[in-house]
Amino acid sequence: MRSIRGTIRSGALLLGVVATILSPAQARRAPAAIAHRSTGSGRVSARDPEGEVPHAGIEPDLRHLVADLLGVDPDELVPEASLIDDLAADSLDLVELAIVIESTFGITLTRHRMDEVRSYQDLLDAVMASAESRRTRELVLTPGLGVKSRLVPPGANEATLERADALTPYAIETIREDALGAGPGTHLEVTLPAEADTADLASVRDALAGLGRRGIAVSVRCEAIAG
Repeated sequence: MRSIRGTIRSGALLLGVVATILSPAQARRAPAAIAHRSTGSGRVSARDPEGEVPHAGIEPDLRHLVADLLGVDPDELVPEASLIDDLAADSLDLVELAIVIESTFGITLTRHRMDEVRSYQDLLDAVMASAESRRTRELVLTPGLGVKSRLVPPGANEATLERADALTPYAIETIREDALGAGPGTHLEVTLPAEADTADLASVRDALAGLGRRGIAVSVRCEAIAG
């Protein structure tokens, strides 16, 4: 999928023209958005010096960023607040928001993911999912190992989807997407071979940790050594 930033890159050149036909409410918001992009508004970046995105720091930074760009009070950004109905954001606002979020957090927001965003909670979930996906892609794992996974859906006693793949960042991302597709109440079981070291185990657990916030139970273990 293409980044939404890439999709609207050429359209961004029209913002100077569009600014002349903004509604009064949009015009009041425009200076804040422009100031944030050009100066960074003086806030600490959401990324640490190593380029990682600390999850604990995402929500406060996202809250201030959205409040600045939409010209609203941060206290208005309750989880159920509709970006369009409650915060008066239009399609141009959402495009601008996506561009700044991608730049600030070093992530990619796909068109499909942004099309599903309705509320502030939806936006936070999309940003968190993109950050987790980025961390998964950056995993460094011991080559030559395998990984097995089983998905047990809510109320079921047996797995409906099982995989056996080489242990790669792509395989872990695929397993994560499978679990997200199965939805809350799902139990994901991931098994690494006995020869996997503690760093591999910790890396996979960390990559899948975000599923717990979505109501998916995750267990990651190593196979027992024969004998």
